[in-house]
Amino acid sequence: MGDLEKHINIAKEKLRVTKQSYLNKDNTVVGDLATKVVEQLVEADIAGKGEHFGDHKSRHDYSNKEYPGHINEAMRKIWFAYGNLGYDGSNGNRAKKVMENLDMVVKFFEERLGVKING
Repeated sequence: MGDLEKHINIAKEKLRVTKQSYLNKDNTVVGDLATKVVEQLVEADIAGKGEHFGDHKSRHDYSNKEYPGHINEAMRKIWFAYGNLGYDGSNGNRAKKVMENLDMVVKFFEERLGVKING
């Protein structure tokens, strides 16, 4: 399995569990896993170019350079919600916003990478 395929499969797995966690109202888990989904999608994108990051700063820098503003904003909301939900895990509204932003990000990467990720 190539790196692109590996990262896509990991993103799919984490997305599936993120959605289930949201339905179960496991809000701190939603924040944790949504962040990991986004990280895997960025890694999949760069893997398609034969590269690998492996650190947060490189992913953020690449995202700021390569993706449209509204996608970057959605990704930042997910990344920042990770900490917010960790401290205030009972906040179902934050978890809902994470899921809404995650849906937008996943759709973007499905189109960009030409693969089905959600479902």
